[in-house]
Amino acid sequence: MSNENEIILVTGATGKVGRRLTANLSEAGHNVRAVSRSTAIRFDWHDESTWAAAFEGVAAVYLIPPDEPFLAAAVVAAAEKAGVRRLVAQSGRRIHVLAEAVGVGPEAIGMYAIQEAVQASGVEWTVLQANNFNQNFSEGDMLEAILAGELFLPVEDTVEPFIDVEDIAAVAAAVLTEGGHGGKVYELSGPESLTFPAAVGAIARATGRSIVFQDVSPEDYAGALRAEGLPEDLVFFLDAMYRVMREGKIGDVADGVEQVLGRKPVAFADWARRAAEEGAWSK
Repeated sequence: MSNENEIILVTGATGKVGRRLTANLSEAGHNVRAVSRSTAIRFDWHDESTWAAAFEGVAAVYLIPPDEPFLAAAVVAAAEKAGVRRLVAQSGRRIHVLAEAVGVGPEAIGMYAIQEAVQASGVEWTVLQANNFNQNFSEGDMLEAILAGELFLPVEDTVEPFIDVEDIAAVAAAVLTEGGHGGKVYELSGPESLTFPAAVGAIARATGRSIVFQDVSPEDYAGALRAEGLPEDLVFFLDAMYRVMREGKIGDVADGVEQVLGRKPVAFADWARRAAEEGAWSK
């Protein structure tokens, strides 16, 4: 925003993007209010009583929604009522394709719901649609498998232009604080499309670890998830997500990072080396 004293609210402030975005904005001298369910000023997507205090006096908001359904339109309405002038929503790349694959509408997927809600609002909005994060290998669902030395997924020879979360946070900071981004949807990806074996190989080289990647059938993968006790609706969702990936629906490289920042996004191998140096897989 034009005035550095104006408050920028970051939801999901303890997550992969949220904590990096909070740090970026603070280091640049902006007045940041970072919120989650555990912060002094609480923000809970499912608890309407927490919204007013979080939005009070705020000029711009970065919205990182939960996966599950919530009252997205009501959250956005509360922000508008509080006088928020700029809303930036984090969504998934071509989220409508995933929703179609699952057979649900926007209201059933948190990031799709918030995307639709901000676009229907009466304030300036921007949507960031990101591909799978590099950090899913170092901080997310795939970390345990990487540390164990073997990762199994139903991806065949699909490619994915994984993106460094640091790039997402940098784009978000720019969109929140600069003009010229209103009414735009930016698709964000890394600079190259990689197979999963290539991505795992880059991590293996960066860490010196022996890591095996094995493609498995969708049926075997779903069976393994059920054996771990995952609920059936999540198994169904993950099956649809990997099907969309195998079909190449989000496998092409996007230029959103370059549009906003004027530079290429970080390459996966460069990220892997940096993450290794920082001890991401030292456990």
